[in-house]
Amino acid sequence: MNELPLRDIHLPAEISWWPLAIGWWLLPVLITLSIFLIIKFIKYKRLNRKVAFRKIALNELNQLRSKFKDENNSIELIRSVSSLLRRIALSYLPRENAASLTGKNWVSLLNDLSTQTVFTDKTGSLLEQGPYMKQCEFNHSELLSICETWIKTLPETNNTDSITGVTS
Repeated sequence: MNELPLRDIHLPAEISWWPLAIGWWLLPVLITLSIFLIIKFIKYKRLNRKVAFRKIALNELNQLRSKFKDENNSIELIRSVSSLLRRIALSYLPRENAASLTGKNWVSLLNDLSTQTVFTDKTGSLLEQGPYMKQCEFNHSELLSICETWIKTLPETNNTDSITGVTS
């Protein structure tokens, strides 16, 4: 037999925990990036909801415009416009602040919601009394353009805590 000198098996050195593998470096970067993207997405959705709300309101106003051109019913137009404005106001304010208002308080609330005074005394009195009249003559295109301007000048955020619509 051959007597060769055998040596013990040498095991490789233990794997150290430092330097970290590439996956461990990418993990905090991906977590930070995910948090950043989630925050941006939430902000985008909130802004987009307001823009979508305006688009929906303007589309409904345009539908009222085309319906009036087809039917030429002034009373139905003023009632529908008044209803649309009230629904928009209810989306901005608590129900107890907007739902029960009528007359000058209602018009005052509409002007307070907007960033500018849109409804004048003439238009305001039309909104106050028009839905309850049997016949009403007014400039339809002027009313619809004023309502369109009002919708476009509504604030982006719902920061309307101080608005009550009640005038002294």
